[in-house]
Amino acid sequence: YLLSEMGALVELATILSFVTAPFYAILNYKLVVSNNMPESHRPSKSMRILSVAGILFLSLFALGYILTRFI
Repeated sequence: YLLSEMGALVELATILSFVTAPFYAILNYKLVVSNNMPESHRPSKSMRILSVAGILFLSLFALGYILTRFI
C-alpha cells in the first residue's frame, strides 16, 4: 500500500514546499531587517532589494506551479 501511494506523497511534499517557501522567506526577511538584529549584521540596501526580488520570484514560481498543477 505504501509503495502505491508514494507518488501522492511526493506530490504533496512538492506542493507544500512550493507554497510555504515564500512565507518562510518573508518571515526571514522581516526578522533580518527588524530591530532584533544588530545594526552591524543587517543587510545592505542592495541586499534588501535582492531579497525582495527573490521573494517575488518565489511567490510567482509558487503561483505558477499551483496554476499549472491544478488548472
